[in-house]
Amino acid sequence: MYLRFNMMLTIVIQISIIYVIKSAAQTNSEACNSCCTAGVPGIPGNHGNPGAIGPQGMNGIQGMKGEQGLNGEQGMKGDNGSNGLDGIPGKLGPTGPQGLIGLPGANGVKGEKGEQASQQKSAFSVVFTSNPGRHDTSPMKYNTIISNVGNPYNKETGKFVCTIPGVYVFQVTSMKSTGGKILTAIKKNGNIQMTTRMDAAGYNSASTMVVLDLVSGDEVWTEPYNSGTNYYQSDSNRYCSFSGFLLYAA
Repeated sequence: MYLRFNMMLTIVIQISIIYVIKSAAQTNSEACNSCCTAGVPGIPGNHGNPGAIGPQGMNGIQGMKGEQGLNGEQGMKGDNGSNGLDGIPGKLGPTGPQGLIGLPGANGVKGEKGEQASQQKSAFSVVFTSNPGRHDTSPMKYNTIISNVGNPYNKETGKFVCTIPGVYVFQVTSMKSTGGKILTAIKKNGNIQMTTRMDAAGYNSASTMVVLDLVSGDEVWTEPYNSGTNYYQSDSNRYCSFSGFLLYAA
């Protein structure tokens, strides 16, 4: 800033000197125009030293703020750009802590009733409705059938014949006469599985039950143990009976 000021000041001084020289020359020319011939201009003198720095001018007055221009019209919406390519999947983050157990959900809609699986059935109950007396040591042929589901009991042989493999329950009840005793066995294929005995005085009964695992073709029946323990008593009150049923099929 200071150098610029000095340069301007030098130019002003030079112009002033030239102006003074021209004025003097013109005056001299006019004074001696009638009698003298103009002389040759002199050689310009050396530049004077720079003048002192003048005082700082006053600050200019700040102009008024211009009014805000009007908003330009909104441009047209540009076309949508194409979708970028999917990035590479990031690494699997660490497993977070287990959350709290949620509240129980509402009950679902009741389903339709399913079809009942067909159940295999086998059961029977037979009795003596007349007095068998002293029964032979052979399968006891009960003369009255109360039930025979699936026809497993053969009245002609007095034997139950297994047609559905599985677990069966058998029960026998026998009553003795006043003059003897009884010992009744439940046999499977000729082998004793369980016995029931009664030899007290008077009319008395005895019962027993057994659970057997049978295969198709197995036979089960009741029989007096021997000829000394075969004093049976029955009538329309049905004191002697033999029953069996399938507990569950194999």
